[in-house]
Amino acid sequence: MKSYDPYDIWSLPLFGRVKNSWSAGDRKVLPVLILIGIFETFFPILTRKICRAPRNEFAHVIAMHYFIGTVSGTHAVKKFKELRVRSSGWGLPFNWYSKNGVYGANTPYITNTPYVMEALVELGAAGCQSELASEMFNSTWSFLESLRIHHSDENFLALSYAPVNEPRTVVNANSYAAFAYSLHALHGVNSDVRAVAGDKSKRITAWLIKQQKPDGRWLYYADDLEGNFVDCFHSCFIVKNLIKIMKNDPSLERDIRPVIEKAFTYIRENLFDDYVGLCKRFSEGGSKDPFRWDLYDQAEYLGLLIDFGLLDEASNFCSKVRNRFFRKGRWYCRIDVFGRLWGKEFLRWGIVPFQYHCRRLENRLQSSCK
Repeated sequence: MKSYDPYDIWSLPLFGRVKNSWSAGDRKVLPVLILIGIFETFFPILTRKICRAPRNEFAHVIAMHYFIGTVSGTHAVKKFKELRVRSSGWGLPFNWYSKNGVYGANTPYITNTPYVMEALVELGAAGCQSELASEMFNSTWSFLESLRIHHSDENFLALSYAPVNEPRTVVNANSYAAFAYSLHALHGVNSDVRAVAGDKSKRITAWLIKQQKPDGRWLYYADDLEGNFVDCFHSCFIVKNLIKIMKNDPSLERDIRPVIEKAFTYIRENLFDDYVGLCKRFSEGGSKDPFRWDLYDQAEYLGLLIDFGLLDEASNFCSKVRNRFFRKGRWYCRIDVFGRLWGKEFLRWGIVPFQYHCRRLENRLQSSCK
């Protein structure tokens, strides 16, 4: 289960400081940044071995493995307990140097924790270590309540990515928060928690709907400042989470349905490349790096094709993606501008998410044949 990751190399103190200095506007670090980037692009595994970057496990990846069926429920619960942060959530085991600030190792994230919460709900219902699974699920309430409030009024609520001070509000992170609260609205430990969770889920959902642009897109940050962008897999995250929220709270379908349909249309028209048959990384803004295609985009788009019932299209797309990102029994997570496959078995970054959605597709196709 342990693997390298696109972001682990930048968590090393020296490299992280270089990246952080660049994000802060220090252009003197450009030569060092270029040098690191060259080695990272052409020799990703070797660079990590030389720099002694460790391979890591990720709780939300284990949750997907559980749903795929490649790990047992008992093993999943054991790992969730082992990897839990602050006894209430899950995150990444390394420092993350982002545009929104530096997050320390083992900071719990709202984008990671809900995957584990979903698995814990199912594990509890299946009776697999149900007492421990329920305890860990209930403990996530304190994590959710520790998130910083970026906006709050009677109708709208927006929260932080993690329980730290952040300069900008991340839109897709709030879609995960709304979904996480909707899980507590259904499975919360008592009626008071369920009532508060339902209210917060609805107000965050209303905020998400308000953030959608007229053409259906969402910016990554809820502002118009420099460095903002629109990309594929974060856009898909929002749609995916809104679909889950709608299922958990059918009373929201009237508000959510037109929003997700407009967003899905935007993604298909602006982020899916009809000629190549793959999803582009960005439709607005974007990173200056040597990668052209990313498996994470394909994974989350595949998930939406399944969610919208386009199973034939999903099957064809799945085969096309496999042909591009799978070589000699190994998965790769990116393709660079030279057409080279990159990131062999970097499991978190699109590989396991793609496998998870492939399993969902298999299950749906089997169900439709019965």
